[in-house]
Amino acid sequence: MVATSFHDVSSNAASVVMVRGFAHTDDEKKYGEVRLYPTRVRFVTGVAQAYEDEFPSELSHLQVKEAEFEVAINQINNTMQDYWPCFFCICCGYGCCPCTLGLSLFCPNFCIRDAEQYVRALLTRINKRLCFERAGVEWQLVRSWGQSWIQITYPLVLKKPPLVSFYKQPISSSPALSVATPLVP
Repeated sequence: MVATSFHDVSSNAASVVMVRGFAHTDDEKKYGEVRLYPTRVRFVTGVAQAYEDEFPSELSHLQVKEAEFEVAINQINNTMQDYWPCFFCICCGYGCCPCTLGLSLFCPNFCIRDAEQYVRALLTRINKRLCFERAGVEWQLVRSWGQSWIQITYPLVLKKPPLVSFYKQPISSSPALSVATPLVP
């Protein structure tokens, strides 16, 4: 199940809107968020082995395609599975926990900490992809008090890029040259 903090105006639920940054002006950007919750085994720290792979309908109004989303979430889930500790390590960690007063959980925790670190690095690369960067979509792994989720932040209003972005004014004051000319790289 995909949870979101932004709801349709037609629904009775309250809408929650996040505002990025510190400036509070009239033209501030407003963002919504989607949470992808764990679908497989969770460790004591809250990090899960896999997260939901359903395409959230909130991203359909953006320039993000379903195939691009699936590639990204599959990479996240595959990275978690690759670095997740083996079944024997998890069983020994939990089984010996009462005798070792929790010290046996350090062994699986090392693997899971590495998995979390690699997923955060992967999310940084995913955020730099052109398809997500253009749409203003940002991915994060959030961990809080024994639970974790993938948080996708997206703009509620999509800004259209200008057709011509930069113009250069000539230095000369000649009326024939006073017409703006586009920059050529």
